[in-house]
Amino acid sequence: MILDHSVYPDINPPPDDLPTIEDRMDYVHRICSAFDFGIFPEETDWELFAGWKEVFDRFRMTDSPGWHAFRSWYGWEPVPPSQRLGAPAWKDADLHEGRTDPCEHMV
Repeated sequence: MILDHSVYPDINPPPDDLPTIEDRMDYVHRICSAFDFGIFPEETDWELFAGWKEVFDRFRMTDSPGWHAFRSWYGWEPVPPSQRLGAPAWKDADLHEGRTDPCEHMV
């Protein structure tokens, strides 16, 4: 598995393996976030993600154009983008879970 270590500025040394589905989703998130800001993924990422449909289905990043681009490239069924007006995703998740963020006033 060839990983793009440039997306791990916060981890030293960066991982060389992604043993869990959560590790793979973290990598997808990092690659898609970079893609969303104009940093095109490496060819090895396109090859790697082709077999990760389960990751893309289980952990949805519907606000990410890069995430949607990968799904489209592989011919996977489209997922509608988020239809939020103003409220950030974390706030919707908190409300859905019946809790509030005690630090929200600091944002």
